Amino acid sequence: MSFRGGWLSWLRGSDKGIINKIERQAENLVKITSALVDLISNYEVLETDKRTSTIKEFEREGDKLTHELFIMISTTFVTPLDKEDISSLTSAIDEVLDCTDGTADRLLLFKIRPNTYMLEFAKTLLLASQEIYSAISKLKELKNSQSRIVDNCSKIKKYEHQADTIYRNGIAELFETNGNAIEIIKLKDIYENLEQSLDRCQDVADIIEDITLKYG
Repeated sequence: MSFRGGWLSWLRGSDKGIINKIERQAENLVKITSALVDLISNYEVLETDKRTSTIKEFEREGDKLTHELFIMISTTFVTPLDKEDISSLTSAIDEVLDCTDGTADRLLLFKIRPNTYMLEFAKTLLLASQEIYSAISKLKELKNSQSRIVDNCSKIKKYEHQADTIYRNGIAELFETNGNAIEIIKLKDIYENLEQSLDRCQDVADIIEDITLKYG
């Protein structure tokens, strides 16, 4: 059951808490993707553990926020959005966090020095994350923000298409120039994980668009 009357201008305290928690989750997504850009841009072996630990902290904060959201929607009778929509949105954001953390883990585990393709991926992921945060921050005023939210979602999809191009170019160069089979496997795995991060961003955008159509 959802609470649509007057949209979010009539929210009770518990309803505002749910929306604010989703916004915090999106803000945490921007933090972890910013940290990934920092890790790849300023990669130094001696700093790797410290930088990946920071990313892991953001991933754990994301897990905590997701857990808290599930508890909130399970104990709240009337929610500002359908419980299924809240669950889908918070789960999709959490998947982006997991993929981002997975990239940092692979860099550490594989002892791979980041290249320009990884940096392009990470910067594109950060841009998509910023659009996710921007869209979610407008949900409190959905009636007056529909077109701007749709614009945010369109930009996220554009970044996902850019990631596909980065992936194709990176894979093509990898097989053309690298004769080390083990290194090919490692780099391909990292590229795929980064591409998956952008795919999950598009999943978030699709859910936000559905919410906009349903409640706008």
